[in-house]
Amino acid sequence: MREQGVSSEMEWDGLDEACHHVLALSATGDAIGCGRISPEGYIGRIAVLSEWRGKRVGSSLLELLLDYARSQYYAQVELGAQIQAVPFYLRFNFAEVGEIFMDANIPHIKMQLRLRLR
Repeated sequence: MREQGVSSEMEWDGLDEACHHVLALSATGDAIGCGRISPEGYIGRIAVLSEWRGKRVGSSLLELLLDYARSQYYAQVELGAQIQAVPFYLRFNFAEVGEIFMDANIPHIKMQLRLRLR
């Protein structure tokens, strides 16, 4: 929230209780990343501390969320990707859908992934 200038009013949307969450911890037990997926298959709130980026933390979080979605038999998942993160999601075969939109004053684009059960 601090890094991107997102207010607590925008961040705390009241949906956390209904979502499935993943949390990445360091070897010392410190939280270094997180993410969630809603019952409707919407992935969001993926965040990794800057010093842990580029170390597969975000990939691991997303893989866990996708595994959960498959275990719940979701046909597809979607997310609102910040524009600079689009290449990250493309590596997981997400597809861009629609036009760029603003969320918390940050440009995003909707992305979707059709799931195949493992």
